[in-house]
Amino acid sequence: MRTLLTRTGLIALATGLLIVICYLFVDRPVAEAALTLRDTVWHKGAGLLSQAANEFFFNVLAAAMLLAGAVDRLANGPSARARNLLYVSLSVASAMLVGDVLKELFGRARPPLLFTKQVYGFFPMAGDYMHCSFPSGHTLRIFSSMTALGLVLPRLRTPALALAVIVGISRVLALKHYPSDVLFGAFIGVTAAVWGWRLLHPTDGRATD
Repeated sequence: MRTLLTRTGLIALATGLLIVICYLFVDRPVAEAALTLRDTVWHKGAGLLSQAANEFFFNVLAAAMLLAGAVDRLANGPSARARNLLYVSLSVASAMLVGDVLKELFGRARPPLLFTKQVYGFFPMAGDYMHCSFPSGHTLRIFSSMTALGLVLPRLRTPALALAVIVGISRVLALKHYPSDVLFGAFIGVTAAVWGWRLLHPTDGRATD
């Protein structure tokens, strides 16, 4: 556990540095480039692809897995299936909870405000949709679920994480988020899944290999 804590801290520091760099030098140019694609198939496709991490769907998914895992646990004892169902549910739900709190705290303006009002930056506790860009909720949902899936089924790890990366990129192309929003969302999602794995699979070292 101490090793995992140290690794998480180091990755958090590296992620924080990358976020600062993106905020200062990358986010605005990338958003402006994405704006040039607004009326193209790339923009429309990105919007459709983003639905793979739809919030309502993931709320239902997490609740269904929690219920199924609890029923399985009560009916069949501490089986691997019940534990894995509870694990995926915990990973997704915890990532979403952390993300929702941080969105409100940071209050970052979404890209459309840059284009329409030249508004860029953070407005803590702004409390509205246009000021809840950081972190990306779609990204943390897809990364938490796909990382969890990759830990439960290692042979699916590469395609699962590839899908997560594509969905993250789609949020930028859809003009919903900046790259640093997606980066932070990915960090939260992966961290939630890795820590959830260690908590529910304490004797399995795959999460820290």
